[in-house]
Amino acid sequence: MSTHGISVCLQSPTFSHGTSLNWAGTLSPLQIFQLLLLTLIMFPRFCCAHEQNVEETRHSAATLNRPTVVWLRPPEVGASTEGIRISEGPMYDNMFFLATNLKGYEHRFEAYPIKRAWSLVKSASTSDEVYCFFGASYRKERTTWGYFSQPSSVNLPMLIVVSESLHQQLVLDDVAPQQSQSGLFEMTSLERLLSDNYRTVLYSEVKNTFSEVIQPWVNNRNVIMLNGLGKDLGLHTIELIKNGRIDFGHVGHMELYSLTSDQLESTYVYQVEELSDDTRGTKRLFCSKTPMGKQVTEDFNYALANINQDKVASAQLREVSFIADGYPTLLKPMFDARWKSMQLRNTGPH
Repeated sequence: MSTHGISVCLQSPTFSHGTSLNWAGTLSPLQIFQLLLLTLIMFPRFCCAHEQNVEETRHSAATLNRPTVVWLRPPEVGASTEGIRISEGPMYDNMFFLATNLKGYEHRFEAYPIKRAWSLVKSASTSDEVYCFFGASYRKERTTWGYFSQPSSVNLPMLIVVSESLHQQLVLDDVAPQQSQSGLFEMTSLERLLSDNYRTVLYSEVKNTFSEVIQPWVNNRNVIMLNGLGKDLGLHTIELIKNGRIDFGHVGHMELYSLTSDQLESTYVYQVEELSDDTRGTKRLFCSKTPMGKQVTEDFNYALANINQDKVASAQLREVSFIADGYPTLLKPMFDARWKSMQLRNTGPH
């Protein structure tokens, strides 16, 4: 031992050809202390890193084994897609918020023409993957091949776009004098328009509130049936009106407010009298009629209940839902009032 320090000799391993390496050096007490301190600091980190790697491996394995929910939407305004995958947009944000509250599943978001989407819900699900259409309207006949969740949002009054010639006729006939609740649109009656044989359009495989409410007055002169062909149906309807093929048609708020100011100036919008005051739950998740589809809708309803019991989460869902539907800010007070009303009453299927 040196009088000035501690002599440390480490014998290296002997290699196969018989040579050996010796390392010797002298460390001061301060250096010994620093070495021990470094060991004490780094050892827990090495252990923690190892445990983290093990946990990540387990998480990856668990993720691979988790069932998958595939959220379906038709092609629509404001959605960005990469192939069939929806990657961003207001409706994507709406679905993503709900998906983050639907625990225990992997999630994908895909866009298909409506007929293809229904086909996937009907027959493409497996034991560990289920197709669910987000935004489906409740229809009793659909319960034979799928499960409906509770509604995740609330409606505002339905709008229609009419042709310039029909608008002028309505003004001359003074059949739309009543101002709507929002103060933005005059109201007109679907029964009156269809009874006078003004033409509208329905799309095959699309059943919604509009297609349902007009059924008592439909005949082969006032309705044309078309395939949506994967287009945004609201914009396609406006195109049909501009081209003179129909006189009026249902167009959503999102499609309307995607138009330029010049386009809006030449677009005549009315509120539907028959659907002015009816408050309905909207945007249900509709899943395949499989054991997993049933479980997903039950879990979705549970997640919704938890969201609605949390003031912050409920407000977040209300905001993202309002934006996803493309409503103008002028309608926000009406939307908020209906949202509150829906939370205070039973929102079972209707």
